[in-house]
Amino acid sequence: MLEQTQEPANLHQRLTSVLRDRIVDGILGPGTPISERELCEEFEVSRTPLREALKVLASEGLVQLFRNRGAIVTAISLEMIGEKLSVLIALEGYAARQVCLHASDEELEELAELHRRFSKEYDPSEPDRYFDLHQAFHLKLLEIANNPVLTDMHTLLSRHVRRPRVEGLKHHIKLPDVIEENGAILRAVLARDTRAAQLAVENHLGRVTQTVIKHFRQR
Repeated sequence: MLEQTQEPANLHQRLTSVLRDRIVDGILGPGTPISERELCEEFEVSRTPLREALKVLASEGLVQLFRNRGAIVTAISLEMIGEKLSVLIALEGYAARQVCLHASDEELEELAELHRRFSKEYDPSEPDRYFDLHQAFHLKLLEIANNPVLTDMHTLLSRHVRRPRVEGLKHHIKLPDVIEENGAILRAVLARDTRAAQLAVENHLGRVTQTVIKHFRQR
């Protein structure tokens, strides 16, 4: 149940978050019909905030809305995954260059600390935890690039591909490789080498993309 005392905007944002997590985690699989009636009963909410949440998820590519026929969870398209991950690679490569040029020493130390934490705390038996720690490093890279437009574009695309990334990496995780690849990114930005930083990001995320696509081709 969601708190009915929340403001309407906060209520639909909370519903959006809960449903997004269910889709990303595979609880609601591709092609699953979404029953407004059942969800309204489960969360004890009216249809209005639920429909607002579904509109947001549709804009993120996670659900498809049909007039007078409700909604279903969107199927995962290999073409979609590849195209959107390619754009994410370009965005993060640009962010790495900006970090080299503009980040303070204190911000770079925060990035280094996240890498140390990831290297120390990852557990191969907990892929969701791995993904969150890994994302923290890359989100910090975006944050200290200090470009709001870049961040907004990255956030939107990341939501679109989070589900296939999590699912793909659960099946094909090579953590020592990921740690070394993130380490290469860190060393490049600490040296403020724009070319090396961009290349390190592109190499790392390119391999992640291949891993995810390989998983879905083998399904």
